Amino acid sequence: MVSEIIKLIEEGKIEEVLKKIDEIKGDANLEIVALSLVEKGYLDEALKVAENIKSSGLRDEVLRKIAIAYIEKGDIEKALAISEKIRTETDLEKIAMKLADVKKYRAALKVAEKIRSRAIKEEILMYIINKLLDELNY
Repeated sequence: MVSEIIKLIEEGKIEEVLKKIDEIKGDANLEIVALSLVEKGYLDEALKVAENIKSSGLRDEVLRKIAIAYIEKGDIEKALAISEKIRTETDLEKIAMKLADVKKYRAALKVAEKIRSRAIKEEILMYIINKLLDELNY
């Protein structure tokens, strides 16, 4: 089942893939399909697949990868919207750091605000400060 869906993705038959989402059984298979869609640049479709993953940890991991792909495309608003669905703090941390890497410091701080762990939050803040200092040549 998954291999035929991957083949459809490779052929660009995304409408057919979306019709088969409900037939995909198991979070691991949904992850494979979602990440295959990300790899081919079908981010909106990958998001639809990822939202069907029941395991919150795995779902957050896949959502993080989709959010980072949106950041790389320059669609910061979509990435921030996806980050709102994520509860795993290490995934939020990686999104915040990616935003800092592309000099979207306010967006990075917005994501960091959602993190409760003081240690992770401090790490992100130091990362952002260091990025800013590098930019200012300090």
